[in-house]
Amino acid sequence: MCKKIIIAIREGQLLHKIKVKLVALISKFLLIFVRRFSKINKNQILFLTFQGNYNCNARAIADEIIKQKLPYKMYWAIRKVNMNDLEQYPKELTIVRRDTYKFFKAVATSKIIVDNSTNFGFMNLKKRKGQIIIQTWHGSMGFKRLDPASVSDKNWVKKAKYLGDVTDYCITDSKFEEDVFRESYWPETTFLKYGHTRNDCLFNKHGEFEKYSKKVRELYNIPENTKMALYAPTFRDNYSFESYDLDYNKLKEALEKKFGGKWVVLVRFHFRLRNLEIPKKYIKNVINVTDYNDMQELLCACDLGITDYSSWMCDYVLTRKPGFLYASDIQKYIDDERGFYYPLSSTPFKVAENNEELYNKILDFNEKKYLKEVDKYLDRLGCYEKGEASVKTVKKIIELTK
Repeated sequence: MCKKIIIAIREGQLLHKIKVKLVALISKFLLIFVRRFSKINKNQILFLTFQGNYNCNARAIADEIIKQKLPYKMYWAIRKVNMNDLEQYPKELTIVRRDTYKFFKAVATSKIIVDNSTNFGFMNLKKRKGQIIIQTWHGSMGFKRLDPASVSDKNWVKKAKYLGDVTDYCITDSKFEEDVFRESYWPETTFLKYGHTRNDCLFNKHGEFEKYSKKVRELYNIPENTKMALYAPTFRDNYSFESYDLDYNKLKEALEKKFGGKWVVLVRFHFRLRNLEIPKKYIKNVINVTDYNDMQELLCACDLGITDYSSWMCDYVLTRKPGFLYASDIQKYIDDERGFYYPLSSTPFKVAENNEELYNKILDFNEKKYLKEVDKYLDRLGCYEKGEASVKTVKKIIELTK
């Protein structure tokens, strides 16, 4: 026992565990105190996102509430790191930093709590009678399994199960996603079959493609005549890095040979891997956009997408733009990581296991065939995205807060 304690001290694990326990204890007492002396405000909403940035499904819901000028008091929970970028949040929001008295008061007094992950569980929060939790999740029609048997982080599974028990509504976008939710953490939760609110912009009903293309180009000084490809891989539970070996120069060559014109590759690493560096030999052809807050804006802006197993590709398919999968460790991922709900070969996206394969599959890309496969794919998964999810979700919130 003493040896284990010494090792834990050396590795810094003991201090971290003490800090986590202490925060949880303080949180518990603060919540008890606030709940005792505060009432639930039926016109108040709290938004929880795992990064704290103004993005994902929560952003789309808040934007629609602001657009409709509805009389809700809206709180947005942020992390310490978000304090350096407060300009991203609309003035209509009240910003509260996690683990503060104001945050816990917002938790205890909000009628509606919107969560896009397992935040409610990980922060050891407790639901009051009369409160409503809406789970939006942050993926859709994804490849990667998330059921308890497939996730190696058992603490994460524990928190997800707790969240599932207290969730009142899950926003879903397909029959496939309904089945995934049922067999994982929401076996009896009511589904709001509206589509994902963050995906409304991908239907380009209000010129979002041009709007966000202009925004991204101005931010990164990309000429208007240069096309943009987005590469955004997922993380591995074992934090293995050898799979991030994409040859950006070869990719750029293939894109220009197939589609013509000049191309630049935008790279957005998973937030858990934000410290990954792009090799210097690729600097001329690559722009690191990992710190760009909103993924959906990038999906609107870019002309082509590449990932390995990240579910953003299942959002991107709604744009009908070309998509490819670079999966150099696919067998290892199936054997040692989460595995997939369905074979990647059954998707519209051509799968490459090395850089040479990716080069050739880009050159062989057939747009007409790809679009037919996209329609079949969405039909097979029972997708009901129509670009109307934000309006429908806000309508439901109005109904719940009357």
